[in-house]
Amino acid sequence: MFKKVMSLALASTLVLSAGAFAASAAEAEDAVAANDESAVAADDSSAVAAGDESQVGAGTKIYFDVKSAGWKNFSKIYCHVWRADGTGKWPSWQTKKEVCKKESDDLYSYDITKTGNAEEIQNAGSKNLYCVIFSSDTGAQIYNTIMNGNCIGDTVYVTGNKIENPKDSQKTDTEAAWKNHPECGPQKVITSTSKVVGTALADGTTDVTLLADYLLDYVSNDGTADTSKTDKTQDLINQLKVSPLAVMSNVNFKLEGFVKEETMTQDVANKKKATIEGILGKCTDPTKGGEKVNQDEINNAEAKNDAAESSGSSNGGSSSNGSSSNGSSNGSSNGSSSGSNSVQSGQETTIFFVFAGVMVAAAGVFFLVRRREN
Repeated sequence: MFKKVMSLALASTLVLSAGAFAASAAEAEDAVAANDESAVAADDSSAVAAGDESQVGAGTKIYFDVKSAGWKNFSKIYCHVWRADGTGKWPSWQTKKEVCKKESDDLYSYDITKTGNAEEIQNAGSKNLYCVIFSSDTGAQIYNTIMNGNCIGDTVYVTGNKIENPKDSQKTDTEAAWKNHPECGPQKVITSTSKVVGTALADGTTDVTLLADYLLDYVSNDGTADTSKTDKTQDLINQLKVSPLAVMSNVNFKLEGFVKEETMTQDVANKKKATIEGILGKCTDPTKGGEKVNQDEINNAEAKNDAAESSGSSNGGSSSNGSSSNGSSNGSSNGSSSGSNSVQSGQETTIFFVFAGVMVAAAGVFFLVRRREN
């Protein structure tokens, strides 16, 4: 009688344990499936968000919103990229290496690997070292637009404003900007008609260096000033809100560099310096409430690289923005993935111990039955 009772108990135990195991397995599968769905949803969400931002900071492409330009009847769109300081080797204007790819009727892309300098651009980060121009085979083009490494993946669009061409005042260029990088936009320069245009300064330039270069350009090697240009110096000082003394210091720094590099003789440098000292000595200083400058201070201005002093502060904001955006997207993606793994591992561990306990109980029942029979 006892043998029958124990056999029945054993059978019941095995049936119940099998059911419990199956139920636990089903719960585990549901949990894993739920977490997998969450992970997929998170990934889809990230992908959509990245797509909405034109994959900013990703890949090796930059984009142009041709619809914003309103260009018609063109066959090709080109992208011309170069270092703002004019150095390095870059593709020539509208050559095969500058042809853009049509992504849609409204959007064209350009792969910066075609420049041969993709790694350099990517490593530039927030430094505004480059300029870009999108153009068509019909002759339409945008104005010089500053670009940094963080602009990769971003889209250039036309603002609707017109800018005087810096070299040819008879022409106007179409102003453009980046959708996600306001620190990069139309390059700030002084035109041939002595107007300040653009908003974005390339790294290595400041408002002070713009005016220093302007004066050096329009004072000849024999020290003769092109008065049609240099007579506008005070107006430019007021527009740029710079100190005449700071401008003279930068002129001296540049002249010393030219002589050291042997691209200018000391005699030529001295003649340019004397003429520019005379021009700036007649100006007033808007940084000091319009006070007239001291000629002796101008004549004894210390050679100073204004660009080196200001480059750190101008780059700080854009670097912070770039890192926060990348960090947030990577963090959420990695977090959801690790969460899914931890849930799955926990469920499997629980099932193992439940099954092991059932097997130990069954073994105990078999042991008692065998002892009873003996």
